[in-house]
This record gives sequence, C-alpha cells and structure tokens, in this order.
Amino acid sequence: MTDDPALVDPTDRESVRRNLERFAGADAVSEREDGSLVADFRGTTHVTVRLDGRVETGMPLHEFSGSSDRLVFDHPAGELRVETDAEPDSDGPNLSYTFRRP
Repeated sequence: MTDDPALVDPTDRESVRRNLERFAGADAVSEREDGSLVADFRGTTHVTVRLDGRVETGMPLHEFSGSSDRLVFDHPAGELRVETDAEPDSDGPNLSYTFRRP
C-alpha cells in the first residue's frame, strides 16, 4: 500500500468506503439508509460523505458542510482534505478544508 495521498472522487462509493475505513478503522464506518457513508470517531466527531459528494464533518468547536470535487486522504498524516474547484465564471478561490483524525 502506498503512502502517497489518495485522490478520491466523492461519488465513488467503493473508493470512499475503502479510504474512510483506512482513515478511521473499519469498525468506525457505517452506511446510513440514505446511502451516506459515515466515519464516527469518539464523541460527536464524524465525517459523512453523501451520495452526491457533499461532505459534512463535526468536531467539538467546529463543523463543515459543503460540496466537494475531490477528497484527498493523507493516511500517514491523518488528514482528509475536502477540495472544491471555483465556479468557472467566478473570481472566487477554490475551497480546501482539512479534517484531522482525532
């Protein structure tokens, strides 16, 4: 298994599940009735990836909810980056949110 960051399409369920299980542990990952994949950590800390690629995270004192174009799992560093490209006709920046494994 390589230690290079894994670039994952957030709508590729098999790849998302495989990487969430590596990131959080197989026992921490479940699938909801709506098809969302959830990695639960201790307490209220979690990462949820919906079927449409939307990502929601929760940690004490902060949370994130938004669309994603790609997920970047850096397993050795214990980080998951949620990345979204700027709209084609926008001067706005790309979005990059980093979730660190507790």
